[in-house]
Amino acid sequence: MPKQSRREVDCSATTDVVTQIACALRRPEAALIGAGVGALVPWFAQTLAHEEIPASWTADRRGLAIAMIMIVVGCALFSALTVYKFGHAVFGDPRKAIGFTLALEGVMLVSHGPTSTIALAVLIAINAVGNGAAIALARDATCRRAEADARRAATRRDRRAGSRPAPALRPAADPQPRTAGIPGLIKVPTWESVSEELCS
Repeated sequence: MPKQSRREVDCSATTDVVTQIACALRRPEAALIGAGVGALVPWFAQTLAHEEIPASWTADRRGLAIAMIMIVVGCALFSALTVYKFGHAVFGDPRKAIGFTLALEGVMLVSHGPTSTIALAVLIAINAVGNGAAIALARDATCRRAEADARRAATRRDRRAGSRPAPALRPAADPQPRTAGIPGLIKVPTWESVSEELCS
């Protein structure tokens, strides 16, 4: 596998939280999009679990309640994967990361009052950082590929321009013939002609 330079290392492959945040700061617009998406999902899960599902179940709308339970499970899975990666990066132990994830997701979904609110705030922060960094890093990789493609195209153009032969220079048309103004040719006498003239 070819070695990558330090500038070409894909930051998304690292699990270091500080490194991911530093990479995300280079693309703030992408980080904000990821932060918004990542923060909304835990809030959706808590709102459905604490308000919508109990109200639908009490109103005897069981089908709607079951559909919302499935949505909550999807939201929790989305959030749990990000929280697990964060916990693994912070603690360096997969068992602690699993416990951290179950604790936060469980407290946010099951409990009421300040504990649920605090768990929601922590989940929103973790999801905002994790998803914001992921989108920002993907954008960073896309921009690097586009810049590399542009450099390759410019190099190809330069090579093509350098390999073309220079156009041959044609002499300018002479308005007057080269013999104009030159006197008639001088006849150089030969020995035979001189001897004939002397003998005659």
